[in-house]
Amino acid sequence: VLPQKPWKLDLPEIILLLGMGAAFSQYANMLVGMLQSVLNYQEYQETMDQMTAGKSMWFLLICMGVIAPLAEEIVFRWLIYLRLRDYMRIGFAMVISGMIFGIYHGNLVQAVYAGILGMVFADFLEISGCLWSSVLLHMGANIWSLLYSYLISWALKKVFFGGMVMLLVLGLLLVMILGTRYFRKR
Repeated sequence: VLPQKPWKLDLPEIILLLGMGAAFSQYANMLVGMLQSVLNYQEYQETMDQMTAGKSMWFLLICMGVIAPLAEEIVFRWLIYLRLRDYMRIGFAMVISGMIFGIYHGNLVQAVYAGILGMVFADFLEISGCLWSSVLLHMGANIWSLLYSYLISWALKKVFFGGMVMLLVLGLLLVMILGTRYFRKR
């Protein structure tokens, strides 16, 4: 049950949730990458290339980084998850809503990726009681997914590419772990 008094998020918490969304996205992508021999990763990449081809990064950031997460969270967490939770245990509602969210994305790679993240988003909605926590996590995940390839291509031009990527991945791990601990204790 959502707490009677939902959290009010301040600016540092908003930034932390966006960063945590990026971290969850990165590690879900790494998991999917490990499973790519089982999943049809080529189909996913072709779909993403078709969706993004010829569009400016600003357009993609607004549509896929802001508008889509807001709309999807309204449907999948605020409507579906909260309704499922009225009729079943919280954990089961998280899994079912996550699976529905994954299937909605239309291919096996994104079904696994979005299904995992959908469960995480529902968990944060549950612990915070704040509907915006899931939106901010989702925005962080989508924005990170859009910007990651640009960051890697920039880092490739630098001398310490491997070290930069390792620091980035470790930094995201730290944000994910410490942020989760912070919000669970709150």
